[in-house]
Amino acid sequence: MSCKKKDNNINQYEDIPQIGINVYLQLDQPAYFNLSAIGGYVYLNEGSRGIIVYRTIDAYKAYERHSPYRSSEDCAVVSVDSSAIFATEECDGIQYYLTDGTVATGNATVPLLQYQTRESQGSLHVFN
Repeated sequence: MSCKKKDNNINQYEDIPQIGINVYLQLDQPAYFNLSAIGGYVYLNEGSRGIIVYRTIDAYKAYERHSPYRSSEDCAVVSVDSSAIFATEECDGIQYYLTDGTVATGNATVPLLQYQTRESQGSLHVFN
């Protein structure tokens, strides 16, 4: 009998339901006005527990709100904090940088699940 160690590098997000994402945002629409400024963000009702779309200095980032830390618990949801620099997880207060999804503070080692984005002619495509 042998014990098999879980290899987190194989699938860091195995406890987050894999849902197809294919969303287009028309950036001139009032619902997405916050994305016109650096540090602006919006929530989308897509993915497992929602998506955060965040504007950096030169790109748009899209992250799954379903936290990879304690992902089986209901509180494993991240929300943008008042600084608009971090996404904070509800269970343990783990903070993730919104610029790249990596862990800023807390016990987590896995970054937020990131979706691809592509901007073209006033439209932002969020997909996986």
